[in-house]
Amino acid sequence: MCRLASLVLLLALVPSVQARVYSPRVLSVHTADAYSLKTFGQFHRWRDLKGDARAWEMYRYLADTRTGLFHMNEVLEGDDDLAEYRNVRDPIKIINVYGYGYCGILGPTMAGIAEGAGLGKARTLVLPGWHHVAAEVYYEDKWHYLDLDVRAAFRRSDGTLASLADARNDASLWAGRGPLFFPNDPLPETRKVYEKTAVDHYHGFHWNGHTMDYVLRQGETFTRSHTPQGGRWHHDEAYNKESWLVKLLEEEPRGPRPNHRHFTIHNHGNGRFVYQPNLTSASSDFLDGKYDADNIKPGKAGLTLVRPGAGHAIFEVRSPYVIVPKVGQLATTKDDSEASVVEVDANGTSLAISLDNGLTWRALETSSWPAVCDLTPLVRGKYGYLLKLSLRGELEQAVVRALKVTTWVQVAPASLPGLRKGVNHMEFRAGDHYGLPTRVVEVSPNANKPEELLKHLVQKPEDYDPARKTERIRGAIVAKVEAPPGSKIAWFCAGASFRTHQRAGAAKTRNTIAFAIDEPKYFQEIYRAAIPTDNAHWHYNADQEVKLDRPAKTLFVRYVGDPALNNIRIYAHCLDEPSSERAPSPIRIKHVWREKDQVKNKEFELKCPSSYEIVAEVEPRDEIIEFSVASR
Repeated sequence: MCRLASLVLLLALVPSVQARVYSPRVLSVHTADAYSLKTFGQFHRWRDLKGDARAWEMYRYLADTRTGLFHMNEVLEGDDDLAEYRNVRDPIKIINVYGYGYCGILGPTMAGIAEGAGLGKARTLVLPGWHHVAAEVYYEDKWHYLDLDVRAAFRRSDGTLASLADARNDASLWAGRGPLFFPNDPLPETRKVYEKTAVDHYHGFHWNGHTMDYVLRQGETFTRSHTPQGGRWHHDEAYNKESWLVKLLEEEPRGPRPNHRHFTIHNHGNGRFVYQPNLTSASSDFLDGKYDADNIKPGKAGLTLVRPGAGHAIFEVRSPYVIVPKVGQLATTKDDSEASVVEVDANGTSLAISLDNGLTWRALETSSWPAVCDLTPLVRGKYGYLLKLSLRGELEQAVVRALKVTTWVQVAPASLPGLRKGVNHMEFRAGDHYGLPTRVVEVSPNANKPEELLKHLVQKPEDYDPARKTERIRGAIVAKVEAPPGSKIAWFCAGASFRTHQRAGAAKTRNTIAFAIDEPKYFQEIYRAAIPTDNAHWHYNADQEVKLDRPAKTLFVRYVGDPALNNIRIYAHCLDEPSSERAPSPIRIKHVWREKDQVKNKEFELKCPSSYEIVAEVEPRDEIIEFSVASR
């Protein structure tokens, strides 16, 4: 058993941490494990509760000033030509990456959390008369209203939670005021609107699949800060159109912050990955950290060829947090910089980058050595890429002497393991929600761009027109996902944005998802549409998770759009093959915080999932948490 002073092994079923550390995270008793909605649902404050008690605890956590979400504006990713598909409504992204949204995001997020964490089925409510969006959750044969955006839940004195329909007819549900009941809104006027406005129900308005997967390798450090670091955030040009939002973003420290300050103590936060392996034969860093290699080995001076001619080494940069730049002028993204910077010292070497898991490559210009490549225009807003170093020449003449990759990301501080006054019981975990050391391959092309979509498909769809923005694909497509070299797919989540018939016609919706492994035959259906007849929107999302009976090198996912399919997303979680070349290596964890004006820090070195304690004499102010795996 792994023992350090006062450390106790907690997760006996998880293997000891090897040189590669899969999805490392630290939790406090105050912070839920938001690796996925499954782990979120196991938080000690609500895992043993049911019904209203469970719903209320989740809602309180998500509306808390330290652990909750706050209102700002919409969150957009990608460059799809329809904002419906760009708005981020994945709860795990909102909780961990952003920490904010507007009602059109926070309503679906609450619904998605309720379903994914096992509270009950849910729906998004749209109130046109108030230009507002909220959520209702169904359990114990009733609906229950939960509104993160305006901080409102209809809670009776006995602790039971009411629905919107109840609130429209029961004046007693509008009595009183507090931080979790319309703190910013006049109750009499708000009640009148709620009584009169029409209510539309959207089903499947949220989407799922993102998990907090990444791999920390030898020679890599990941530092997350609870506060903004140098004006770095996900800079979307849509944010430049509203004067109030521009003013908000330009306040110091620059970047996203709440427009209701009393909703949270946080602004946005940042993280920084620094990967700087020792590439010589004196170290095992290359064997531990490479994604793939051909005719390449570590030599005395660095990476070199095994045989004269050509060879290559590929390294992966993968973050569960969105990659963000240092923002220049707010009105343009052209002067943004430093999202991910690659520094290489080499001879006889060329560089290339892939944004589609190695299907296509784009050359990077290097006029002289050492070379510095700022990849901001290519990787901003992404969650990872592959970097290829190609060598050509004679032995020991073509060589990569040094490599350093620095990547900045955006982090929601409320999701980090914050400290409180007194004894803080902390827990280090690693691996996915099955206890497996997996890493993820994401396939999520924009279907409005044929050059992005078609390369992931077995064959071109028979009825595909990207100009039909709300029904791009009619009929079937089959997407193919390959596990990275030296690994196999253990489980996956397959999702899609579908079109649906509405209201009485909803029963005619027949969209499906199925999968096969190894070859595209004998598909097993994992999703068939069952849209409620109160659905009042043309678009919805469906996501299904499957743990395979045996790991597979290749996954095929078949989608049938009936009436139509608009976008797909697949997250394939892969197990690396065991390697005797990877020596065990501990992970170092460092906490930095302030107590009044004094900066304090504490470091731990762990070889396996464990617990530890940090004591704060006064109420602390969190600054950073840092993970590192030493170069060997």
